[in-house]
Amino acid sequence: MRVGDLDLNVRSAGSGAPFLWAHGMLSSMQAEDALDLLRWRAFPAALRLVRYDARGHGASAAGAPPTWHDLGHDMLALADAIGENRFIGGGWSMGCASALHAALQQPDRVDGLVLVLPPTLWEARVAQAALYRRAIALAHAAGPARFARMVASQGAGLPPWLLHAAPQLAAAGVRYPEPSAMLALYQGAAWSDLPPRAALAALSATPALIVGWAGDAAHPLASAHELHRLLPMSSLFIAHDYQDVLSIPARLRRFVEAVAALR
Repeated sequence: MRVGDLDLNVRSAGSGAPFLWAHGMLSSMQAEDALDLLRWRAFPAALRLVRYDARGHGASAAGAPPTWHDLGHDMLALADAIGENRFIGGGWSMGCASALHAALQQPDRVDGLVLVLPPTLWEARVAQAALYRRAIALAHAAGPARFARMVASQGAGLPPWLLHAAPQLAAAGVRYPEPSAMLALYQGAAWSDLPPRAALAALSATPALIVGWAGDAAHPLASAHELHRLLPMSSLFIAHDYQDVLSIPARLRRFVEAVAALR
């Protein structure tokens, strides 16, 4: 689908209030389906679920190194392309940041937010950006193709508790971004952060479900707790074990249904 100046791979199912969902960095709809962690097949048909491969991921076209701000703009442009003025936005990790940026750019269009695995933010982002820059330097030293193979073999894009699923993704034929696109994604991530905390006051009336889980340094619980503090209409769920993780799809569906009922 043509979305702004990009060609994005988009899927839409159901009808009713739209819920736009964005995956994490180096992931894709294909990867999410292979893991089946979020049980998208069970999403209510009375709601319109719109998923897409972010630029440079999956079957979508790549472009310049995308920052979170750019990805937020892409989510808004997708809403325009499918004819939806208002929507519920969500995502995990990079997708979580994308949804937040979309809401901050046009708060009146976002009825609610599902923020799963918030990434490093603000002060903690400095060290994370340094990790991305070191990875870029390694890519230039080893060569982009070799670097991309190393990233894929280590299950990049997966939380630590899902690293065992990397062979499952490979068996399902899940593709990582091309080497040049992967480097662009790392560069964009190194440039990315949220606006200052005070900017989140624009979302003070926006309902939000925030989901984090322990033991994931790339998605620290401090980010989830800080977003919960800054978003007065938010609820917070912390998963402490895999059984807690399995409860996330139902929690997500209940939240989206509740927000849709308020439209």
